[in-house]
Amino acid sequence: MKKFIFIFVFNIFFASSSFADAAKMNVGKEIFIGKGMCGSCHVLKAADSQGQVGPSLDELKPDLKKIIMAVTTGKGIMPAFGSTGMLTKTEIENVAFYIINSSGK
Repeated sequence: MKKFIFIFVFNIFFASSSFADAAKMNVGKEIFIGKGMCGSCHVLKAADSQGQVGPSLDELKPDLKKIIMAVTTGKGIMPAFGSTGMLTKTEIENVAFYIINSSGK
């Protein structure tokens, strides 16, 4: 019986994790394409973006910390989306999650 309960809880945990991840991916993509306007500057094949101003995210494959820092405080000519309030902390985390899981694919 204990084994059954463990397996049941384990499956629920991972099923809800994948559902939450899928939701974050959808929201992140919407922000990338829409409100964040990331695709106007960056190449990201998964988002069908062909921007030529910033680096190709498919080639760069940045890590979470670098994405959050760049989006929050800006980098080079890239505006500070977090510092100016253009994107919330949650929106930045979602778009970063999307980029990490989409770049190079």
